[in-house]
Amino acid sequence: MKYIPKIVLASIILFSCSKEGVSPTTTSNTITTPGHMFSPLLLNCNVGDTIFFELGPTHNAIEVSQENYNANNPTPLTNGFQFNYGESGFYIVNESKTYYYVCTPHLPQMKARIVVQ
Repeated sequence: MKYIPKIVLASIILFSCSKEGVSPTTTSNTITTPGHMFSPLLLNCNVGDTIFFELGPTHNAIEVSQENYNANNPTPLTNGFQFNYGESGFYIVNESKTYYYVCTPHLPQMKARIVVQ
């Protein structure tokens, strides 16, 4: 019985983000790598939301600055998130901003954003 509140809290966190143009009741906060792209390309969230990255074996996800994102430069952002090739993991967005990230070997086509309000 003591685990039920934890399960409810985890469920609320897991489903708190919404993909652009899709009803929040039918979305999740999982970012995947079908082909040579991130899915979704744009994820809208709130401060404190948890995002799950599930990357394919030839893909990584490196947070970069807006300038590097626009220039297709994979230089990591200092203190930004990084997920290695084929890695899966959680990231909690803790600041209201746009997070820019790329897949190093698949630039310029493989990049995406997380907008946190």
